[in-house]
Amino acid sequence: MKKFLLKTLAVAGIAAAANAHAVTDPANDFLSVYTGSKDAAFDVLSADVGYNAATNEFVFRTTAAGPIADVAGAAYVFGLDVGGSNNAPFASVGLPGVTFNSTLTLRANGTGSVGANAVATHIVGNQIFATVAASLLPSKGLLPQDYTWTVWSIDSRVSGLGRLADFAPDANIKVSAVPEPGTYAMLGAGLGLLGFVARRRSRSQPQ
Repeated sequence: MKKFLLKTLAVAGIAAAANAHAVTDPANDFLSVYTGSKDAAFDVLSADVGYNAATNEFVFRTTAAGPIADVAGAAYVFGLDVGGSNNAPFASVGLPGVTFNSTLTLRANGTGSVGANAVATHIVGNQIFATVAASLLPSKGLLPQDYTWTVWSIDSRVSGLGRLADFAPDANIKVSAVPEPGTYAMLGAGLGLLGFVARRRSRSQPQ
C-alpha cells in the first residue's frame, strides 16, 4: 500500500509539472455547427502553449477525451496571433475572440505542419504534442513570449464550418513561459519519488 501511495504521488507530481499552465475545457461541448465524427478524440479537454526563451522554442500540447492515434480525420489547429493584422473568422459561430495570423496543425496520423514545414508530432494516449522552433512562427510585431493562441479540433474530412469540433479556450490567451523553477521542482520531486520507489522495490526482491 505504501509503495502504491508513493508511486501515485510521484506520477501526480510529474503530471502537475506537465500541466502547470494547461487551459481546461468542458467535456462534450462540440460546436452546434459541427457535422463530423463525435469520437472522443475530437473533444478537447485541455491545451497549453509554452515558450522556452532559453531554446527559442514553443511547446504545444492538447489533451482529448479519448485516444488520439490514427483516429480518422482528427486534427488540432493552433491559431497564433504573432502581431500585426490578423484573422477573426469564427465570429459567425460565436467565437469573435479567436484571432490568428499563423497556424500549426497536429494530426492524429502522427504528422504535423506549419505551412509547408513538417513538424515532429508525438502522441501518447489522449495527448498530442510538439516542440516547434520559433523561427517557424516568425513575429509580425510581437515578441515570441507575447504571442497569444487558441486551439480547435477539426474533422478534416468535412468542409467549411462543419469541420469545427471544439475550441480550447474560446478566445486567445498569452503563451506561458517555460521552463519555470516551480515546474522543475514539481518534475524533480515526481522523478525523485519514482526513483525512490524503484530502489525500494529492487531491495525487497530476493537476490
